[in-house]
Amino acid sequence: MSKTILSLVKASKILELIMNESRALGVSELSRSLDMPKPTVQNMLFTLEAEGLLEKDPMSLKYRLGARLFQLGMHYANNMDLTMIARAWLERLCSQYGETSRAGIVMGEKIIIVMEVQHDSSYMTFPGPGSVIPPHTTSIGKILLAYMPEKRREKVLKNIQFTPLTDKSLKNMDELKADLDTVHSGGIAFDNEESLKGLSCIAGPVFNHRNECIAAISLSGNSSKMELRRNEIINAIKYTCFRMSEQMGYRGEQPSVFN
Repeated sequence: MSKTILSLVKASKILELIMNESRALGVSELSRSLDMPKPTVQNMLFTLEAEGLLEKDPMSLKYRLGARLFQLGMHYANNMDLTMIARAWLERLCSQYGETSRAGIVMGEKIIIVMEVQHDSSYMTFPGPGSVIPPHTTSIGKILLAYMPEKRREKVLKNIQFTPLTDKSLKNMDELKADLDTVHSGGIAFDNEESLKGLSCIAGPVFNHRNECIAAISLSGNSSKMELRRNEIINAIKYTCFRMSEQMGYRGEQPSVFN
């Protein structure tokens, strides 16, 4: 029978706590939260920093997630069946509408873009693969929040700062929660110039065989062009997400579409 290596378990708990808190933590905070002696925590932090899994802020002397940990997460995402399945569907959406298509997932308490297909005619740029995006001003973020387990969602929500990116950004938690209720009931989310003036985005959820939302797929582009084909794009997103979900083992009903 295999045995658990205690030092690795402790290191994992340190990484998980920093990831879930979404902020830098000091030795005392980690020691207290994890009920570990300070010398043990210090040794763990030193090793994790040396391996690039954590970074130490030179001013506060607190620790945050390191670049190597993020690289490992992206490597994991890029090797999921999801990304292999998503590529063809994103290319299809991009080609069909001449706009940018993306896939996003939840990593820890962050919303991450893991894949992007841009059309040659795309006139706007947006954070690409590997970027952390706001959960409340983006259609991908809203989808993943709406279908997230309640406890996990509350952790994400409490860290949202409602600093407006445009005059159409959601202003407070009440507005966001009302929007998320609509997203969950309709199976579709919108970014109506909430992240960037002139840019709109429509997204839908991808489910796995356990009926869990594991990703969001979106199409984004010029607001006026997106509005002209709004219902058509909604149907295309719903169809794409359903077919991807089927390939991930989902066996639910196909969503309704607009006439």
